[in-house]
Amino acid sequence: MSETDELEVNVSYAEIVVVGFLALVVGVLALPMVQGVLYSAVFANPSILQWGIVSILLAAVALRQQSVALFVLAVAIFLVLGLFVGPIAGNTYAHTDMANQMQTSAEEVETLPNTSKENVRVLPRSVSDNYAQSSMQYPQYKLGASDIAYRNGSYAWSHALEPDNPMVALLGQQRGALYVEMTGTEKHVDVEETKFANGRGQYLFGSYRYQSVLSSPFKKHNWDTTFNAQANGESYIAHSTTTYEWKFRMGPIPQLYAVPQHGSVEVMSPDGEIESLSPEEAQESSLLRGQNFYPYDVAMYKVESMQYVNGALNKWFWKEDVLQIADLPEDGNEWPIAVPTAGDSPGLTYFIATEPTGSGNGVYEIWTIDGQSGETAVREYSESQLGPQKAVDFTERRSEVNRLSNAEAIAPVPVVKGDTLYWHVKVVSQSRSGVIYTAFVNAESGDVTLVEGTKQIYAFLTQSEVEEIQNETDDRSDGMDDGSDGMSVTVVVTDADGEIVGTRNISVPAGGNFEVSVDDESATPAAT
Repeated sequence: MSETDELEVNVSYAEIVVVGFLALVVGVLALPMVQGVLYSAVFANPSILQWGIVSILLAAVALRQQSVALFVLAVAIFLVLGLFVGPIAGNTYAHTDMANQMQTSAEEVETLPNTSKENVRVLPRSVSDNYAQSSMQYPQYKLGASDIAYRNGSYAWSHALEPDNPMVALLGQQRGALYVEMTGTEKHVDVEETKFANGRGQYLFGSYRYQSVLSSPFKKHNWDTTFNAQANGESYIAHSTTTYEWKFRMGPIPQLYAVPQHGSVEVMSPDGEIESLSPEEAQESSLLRGQNFYPYDVAMYKVESMQYVNGALNKWFWKEDVLQIADLPEDGNEWPIAVPTAGDSPGLTYFIATEPTGSGNGVYEIWTIDGQSGETAVREYSESQLGPQKAVDFTERRSEVNRLSNAEAIAPVPVVKGDTLYWHVKVVSQSRSGVIYTAFVNAESGDVTLVEGTKQIYAFLTQSEVEEIQNETDDRSDGMDDGSDGMSVTVVVTDADGEIVGTRNISVPAGGNFEVSVDDESATPAAT
């Protein structure tokens, strides 16, 4: 071999070393991202590993026998089965498997979990973000992504106070969290200053994500479930993880497939210590009381798998009795929607509405998933119910809303009162500076009850008279469309807690007016 040849070999070897070193550096610095990609490629999609091993064995035999045809076959198997056919087959097998599990485990119910009368999800995320941003008084810090957190007996939108510039993110710490009360329309903001050794928004080895991946490298970390909270006088950060159960199916294509399941809840204390709790341990933890930590992606996977209940071919081609997830307005919530529900202890329930494929906006099933245990139930309707998009449309048609030039209806949330499903829609200013009205849209009849302020929201949920009054008012209004003079007005009197203490119907002649005077020796009720 000539000196020139030796130099070329040495340079080529050096290039390989440099590239390998750079890849290692990138892998170390971007560990959370790299780990997520590798875990999804290997554990969530075992076809790559399965057919990769088969291809390597065939390639080894081909090299030993010096067979070009066998080597080409090995490459073709990996490209076709490992990267294309295998993932499709594995995904189909996994969804079919989950659909079978759901058929045996999901409970069919006649009544959906009723909405909590103490904690109602009122404030939309976009308005909360505006409230939070206007309350920021910490230079060099910014608000992190928000999520729901249970704190001090109520639910709030939780924002991390993250470093806002590279130097602070590299050398500083997360400063704590900012909480915006979500159970009313008013602005109530609370800041909790707690420094985290490994916080959200920090860079490299000091970041929450980096340390979480180091602590649990063989799990999929669901960063979209991350929240800050406080309980028992202790502040913490938590998020859920997903793991995969591998199974094998012989035909029509012999294939390993992966079924997702709730892996753990990762809880980090301010000093950086991480406790990995199993789903059962998390449900028993007093620290996580009232929180929701069941992975959103697993909840969605469960319901979406029901598309395969009559087979993959039916799902792809005939689409007989194939459900689809109901559309949500673009500017608002995403499925699953977490709703505080009534019970012996505080808790959140995920709601997912489905409709028949191609049916439009008519909902015929509501799926509920417990926010901690993942227990699933479904309420089937014999007649199509109004969907969230239609509920927004109905709200915007109300004259009180339609005449507002700078407002829009957003963020429909399912609310259940007795056996009745409502869509709780918020009418907000386009600047997201506040809530103007909230509307309860009856999913069966389409009736819209428009209320103003927090007290009337809780009055609607606690007093059946409100619904009766609304229906009576609508009936009287309909009856006066024949050109008759005058109008009928219903006066609702509530006490300081928002509870209805009296009602009266008043007939007002055309062009007339009226005054209301309420006397109460024990208290001063508010007239609405």
